[in-house]
Amino acid sequence: MGRPLKRKAETREQAIGAVITELRVKKGLTGQDIAEKVGCNDGHMYEIEAGKQNPTFKVLQAIADLHRIRLSTLLWMAEEKYKRRRR
Repeated sequence: MGRPLKRKAETREQAIGAVITELRVKKGLTGQDIAEKVGCNDGHMYEIEAGKQNPTFKVLQAIADLHRIRLSTLLWMAEEKYKRRRR
């Protein structure tokens, strides 16, 4: 694989997108792979990962399920990333 993606976490939306990206990359999946598995189009998934769109609860839960983590863990990871943004 190429260089790892480095996403900003200046906003909570960017932080959740960054976490979703990190989880996806760890599994070696593309944004299109994730979009198909969670039921949205790849353009929307790109916008979520970039922090430009807010994922619905349904999409967040599907992403958590796909990665076999609790939704609360996904949100916690994003909140921690957001808190560390300025350190």
